[in-house]
Amino acid sequence: EVGTEIAEDLGILRNNVSAELTKLLRQHKIIKIKGRPVHFLVRNRIEELLQCELPEDKQEYESIDEVLSYGKKKTVPREENIEEEPSPFDDLIGSKTSLRIQVEQAKAAILYPPHGLHTLIVGQTGVGKSLFANMMFNYAKQAAPFMKSAPFIVFNCADYSNNPQLLLSHVFGHTKGAFTGADSDKKGLVEKADGGILFLDEIHRLPPEGQEMIFYFMDTGTYSRLGETERKHTANVLIIGATTEDPESSLLKTFIRRIPILIRMPSFEERPSKDKIEIMKFLLATEANRVQKPIKIDAEAMKALIGNTSYGNIGQLKSNIQLVCANGFLHCLNEDLITIDFKNLPSEIK
Repeated sequence: EVGTEIAEDLGILRNNVSAELTKLLRQHKIIKIKGRPVHFLVRNRIEELLQCELPEDKQEYESIDEVLSYGKKKTVPREENIEEEPSPFDDLIGSKTSLRIQVEQAKAAILYPPHGLHTLIVGQTGVGKSLFANMMFNYAKQAAPFMKSAPFIVFNCADYSNNPQLLLSHVFGHTKGAFTGADSDKKGLVEKADGGILFLDEIHRLPPEGQEMIFYFMDTGTYSRLGETERKHTANVLIIGATTEDPESSLLKTFIRRIPILIRMPSFEERPSKDKIEIMKFLLATEANRVQKPIKIDAEAMKALIGNTSYGNIGQLKSNIQLVCANGFLHCLNEDLITIDFKNLPSEIK
């Protein structure tokens, strides 16, 4: 019987199990399926599966078929009957709410005929621009036929911002003798990304001549390697750029005009409270999985961590959570649970 199983699993008395189940029924947390044996189901999980709400005043049902019948009664408009295929964006916290517009923009950019639209993702450091670009690529592989086996090439323009020549060589390639040290011909990232996506992070670090070469490539699909006088190479590449700067002041206007989709990612502070808590839960779960111990955190500590997250956004929150989890891990080495209390937080987080 269910009650006996629960009692044995939790190591508590059978009578206490009955009392707790009765309490959960009164609180509308579970429902009861009559019969032999009696079964109990978690109400909100069943409502999620059926995509409908069960009657608030009904806790007991004759059979599971009676419960399932509520799902069958649900009627939806014809256009909603078509189930949308799950997409990589579904894993993004806020994809259906606070980031819904950004997700719709991204999907449009990927699906627009014939080969998508070039996109610029704008947002402060740590808001998840790189993650979002990765999700766009994963969505492209799933939804755009031409992207099934496409490459995804990532380049951070800040890596060579002090050497524009080397930066352009990486992006477009060079010919032998194009500059000192160019001992042979070299393919660029544009060539490697042919048929796929080139993600240029910190794109505002591209020098003006690099931006001009990129927008000419966007216009014509042709480019030249460093050291060549003619644009004799062709490639079909969808460009996704990311920047922490205001595009109007950090990029050439002629360059911006050629990027039809501009996606602005909100800062952590601009996200709704529900998102902030979900992001924190996800980051804590990641740490719990890493140390193979459950983590318990009090409400005041959560508020402090959220309130301390400012310019660094989710990246900063992640670092702070790793810091407090490391401290908690140290103090709970011989325990099965890591506890994070407000009083034990570092003073700068308090």
